[in-house]
Amino acid sequence: MISLGITSFTFLIFILVAAIVYYLTPGTFQWISLLSLSVIFYCLAAAPYTVIYILISTITAYFSTLYAEKHQGGRVTAVIISAVIINILIWFLFKGNAYWIQLSSFLHARIPSFPALEAVPLAASLGMGFYTCQIISYITDCCWQNAVPQRNFFKLLLFLMFFPLLTSGPICRYNELTVLYERHTFDIDSFERGTQRILWGFFKKLVLAERLAAVVNTVDKDPLKCTGLWLWIAFLSYPLELYSDFSGSIDIALGTAELFGIILPENFNNPFFSETSQELWQRWHMTLGNWARDYIMYPVLKSEKTIALSSAVKKRFGKRAGKLASLGVGMFMTWLVMGIWHGNYKYILGCVVFYFTLMFLYEAFSPALKKLNQRLGIREQSFSWKLFRRIRTYLLFCVFLVFFRADGVSPALKMLEGLAAALTPGNFNPWILVDGSLSMTGLSFTDLSVILLSLLLLLLAALMREKKVHARYWIAEQGIVFRWGAWLFLLFLVVIYGKYGPGYRAADFIYQGF
Repeated sequence: MISLGITSFTFLIFILVAAIVYYLTPGTFQWISLLSLSVIFYCLAAAPYTVIYILISTITAYFSTLYAEKHQGGRVTAVIISAVIINILIWFLFKGNAYWIQLSSFLHARIPSFPALEAVPLAASLGMGFYTCQIISYITDCCWQNAVPQRNFFKLLLFLMFFPLLTSGPICRYNELTVLYERHTFDIDSFERGTQRILWGFFKKLVLAERLAAVVNTVDKDPLKCTGLWLWIAFLSYPLELYSDFSGSIDIALGTAELFGIILPENFNNPFFSETSQELWQRWHMTLGNWARDYIMYPVLKSEKTIALSSAVKKRFGKRAGKLASLGVGMFMTWLVMGIWHGNYKYILGCVVFYFTLMFLYEAFSPALKKLNQRLGIREQSFSWKLFRRIRTYLLFCVFLVFFRADGVSPALKMLEGLAAALTPGNFNPWILVDGSLSMTGLSFTDLSVILLSLLLLLLAALMREKKVHARYWIAEQGIVFRWGAWLFLLFLVVIYGKYGPGYRAADFIYQGF
């Protein structure tokens, strides 16, 4: 199989050739060339036979939505629900198999006659978690008449197979991607901006994320040796690694689409500037959060049973209690689905037990907390208070990601115990910062300097974005020497300090597995 990971040189050659083919194709047929290129990419980057799962998803969506458009009544509801269930079951069979494998192993250990099930010996589709969300949103939008069913089967297939989306998203709605079928003429500005976005993604992934991963992975692989402060370094570094890895892959996907004149929705908006956990999740993996809000939370809130529950609680305990009751049900179902989507029980525990509980309690006690702040004389608009809230939100996110990083629920709980023990006098070892212990991670002082420089560049770009100034557009307004100097400097960092060495695989993105 050819390596077509999106940080590989092969991928760069592919998108260059793809862009040439695309713009040489007559406008009416450009979408056909884009579909052909996406199929070629898929067959080179994944097991070719797995394309059949995408075809099944497309078939179910195509015929169910056309049927719903022409008919009415309960049979339409049954057809739509069946189409959605089929897509969910395909996902559970190939991507969510940890649920039935782990459950069967648990039962087998206690009831030997119960069989211990194994994974299906077939690969999953590339990007199955992402395109499954897209196809469910398409079917639902057509059912709700928020979108017009696509009558061309192959155009619908392109909606699912557009190759920049298959690696790590973002998750797009059908109405956001009708631009795929439009005619695009070559625009040097779009091509330049796309190239710059790809370079920025390479920088995040190869220069920063890979170095942070070296620290985090060293601690994970040798927890007996890497104790004390090492645990806290990994604990605080992992969110930065995950962000630079995931947002870097998104930058490459968005930049690649921009080469073809196609603008995809943003997936991150400076999440570490968030003052509350709710705000963080509105800024992190935004397309998944918006999907869960529109197709899980809102329908649950509007359901007859939730409204009846809210009314009953309101009559007995008051208006605010009634509102909290319905909100609690909606939030619980949303976080449950978010946990399930990630494909393991540990994610459900992290999402439901940790974040649902945390955010629901915050919502319930926010009036009391506000009054407490007023009595204590806390100036909520002050820099110091906002900084405290951002640090608190980041640390809570670090705790949540322990469940994301660990191999299971028990290891995650042991990690948290280890973090607490690391602060005790017998385990606290701050001298590792100066005694050369960093070398055990495979990183040098130069690597540490590169990490600090990279974080500084990310911080500068984030500060500009907070002020509604996009770094790319700001650089474009500068003089020619500064413009070229800035991008050549970034290219220099990627070429010279990008981590490509032995064992590196271009396809290894953290969210590749979803």
